[in-house]
Amino acid sequence: MAQVVSAIGDWLNRIAVLVLIGQLGHLGAGDPTFDAGQAQLQVGLMFAVEYTLRLIPTAIFSPLAGPIADRLCRRRIMVIADLARAAVVLCLLLVREPEHLKYVYVLIFLQMSMSIFFDSARSGALPNTVARKDLHAAYSLSAVTWSTMLALGGFLGGVLVQSFGTNTVFVADAATYLLSAALLFRLRLPKLAEQPEPFRLADVVLFRDLRRGFAHATDLGIARILLSKVLWSPCGGFVILFPLVAARYQPGEVNLEDAGIGIGLLFAARGIGTGLGPIVARFLGGSSEAALIRQSWCGMLVGALGYIVLPFAPSLGLAATCVTVAHMGGSAQWVGSTTYWQSRIDDAFRGRVFATEFLLMTLSFSVFALLSGVLYDRLENLDVVIWILVALTVTGGLTARKLFAALPRSKPA
Repeated sequence: MAQVVSAIGDWLNRIAVLVLIGQLGHLGAGDPTFDAGQAQLQVGLMFAVEYTLRLIPTAIFSPLAGPIADRLCRRRIMVIADLARAAVVLCLLLVREPEHLKYVYVLIFLQMSMSIFFDSARSGALPNTVARKDLHAAYSLSAVTWSTMLALGGFLGGVLVQSFGTNTVFVADAATYLLSAALLFRLRLPKLAEQPEPFRLADVVLFRDLRRGFAHATDLGIARILLSKVLWSPCGGFVILFPLVAARYQPGEVNLEDAGIGIGLLFAARGIGTGLGPIVARFLGGSSEAALIRQSWCGMLVGALGYIVLPFAPSLGLAATCVTVAHMGGSAQWVGSTTYWQSRIDDAFRGRVFATEFLLMTLSFSVFALLSGVLYDRLENLDVVIWILVALTVTGGLTARKLFAALPRSKPA
């Protein structure tokens, strides 16, 4: 229930922030020194920086968040992170003028810095709430919940922003964090396992704790599965293009300020796809470790299939259908790879292995997000940028197939 309410708030917030950036980036047109051509050239970079700042905090704080999640009360970490995020989101109400745009980026960074502590604690806690045989079902349910809230929050975010403005959405997002904290306050979790090594800040700074988690995965012979999300990272480029795809279907010239509903629809389509992906993959392939490994690379190829036809979509509805298909594949590989390594990792290392995987993933997603934004600004051709990302996604899927062939497999569950 905490995931339901906070996730829907996250996606309401995401749509509002994208619209706010589009508004602030173009409201400068009232300034006599405003260069409309230059603003248009930088629009890809504006959205790329927004997405990158949602990822970079993970790279910075993962070395700290993982060890903390393995040593301190995970419930308490999640509650404190929720309260801190509510306070940060409310600060967005103070952003009103084009010159305030830089503060939007600062607040995004702070919000996501709290989120990595929450996510590390939550990922470490989830396997303690179900039997091992139910872990795949639990992760599938978690993914479907996230996806459903993305679909609902994305669509509602577009409607609410266009009807009531961004400030209403920011207040609603803060309220969801407070409700999430209230729901988690009485959560019961087993006592954490004793750690053989004491917490030392030097271990964090020098990545020793993360290296211990990675060494544990290496000893189990499964370290390479942690690269699954890295190889899917061209998705970071696809996602930052959503506002530009939505604006393309607006009547007249490209209009980022009035594309809120279109942006929300594409994010909703992403949510529907990520919700359906694990269900369809489990129905077609089962939940054995061999099936999970197959999902971890095959899903990337399905993702490429959805996006390769996106440039030919004659309407926003068909474009959303392409996004749905693409993220069915992306979600299948995400849940497959996560369930595989979570079922084999010792509880004492889960927080650090999660943080290691997220560190690798966010760095690579950030690179592709910035690359996509710069490519769009230079080429001014959305379709070409999409096809470049498709080629990189196919390469990632084929590479993963070869890498994961040697992973250990148990008998079908």
